Amino acid sequence: MDDPAGPSFRGLRIVHTAHPGAHVLALHGTADASTTDGLEDDFLYATAYGPRLIVDLSGLLYGDETLLGLLLHARRFHDVDLAGPLAPGFQRRLQTGGVAAWFTIHPTLAAALTR
Repeated sequence: MDDPAGPSFRGLRIVHTAHPGAHVLALHGTADASTTDGLEDDFLYATAYGPRLIVDLSGLLYGDETLLGLLLHARRFHDVDLAGPLAPGFQRRLQTGGVAAWFTIHPTLAAALTR
């Protein structure tokens, strides 16, 4: 059996947390085409609770273009901040895709919440 905390974990766990003025959507694990079924609904749910969405990516091991597309879609309709630290591969994806500057990226969730 895979340990969700271990390096072989290949699923995606999503945690919602409401904060004053923001909703946090924390992603833990791997976000790719095989694990993101329903993640769009999670984004819709999170953005229904306020104008600001913080996506905590500090627990993300890997994120592909599927996750990037969902982030870009959410950004069209809501204020979306990213909290890290970001996985190096996903940070590269943001930079090579030319969209890193489209998001406010905070080094930690605590920093994002104090904005």
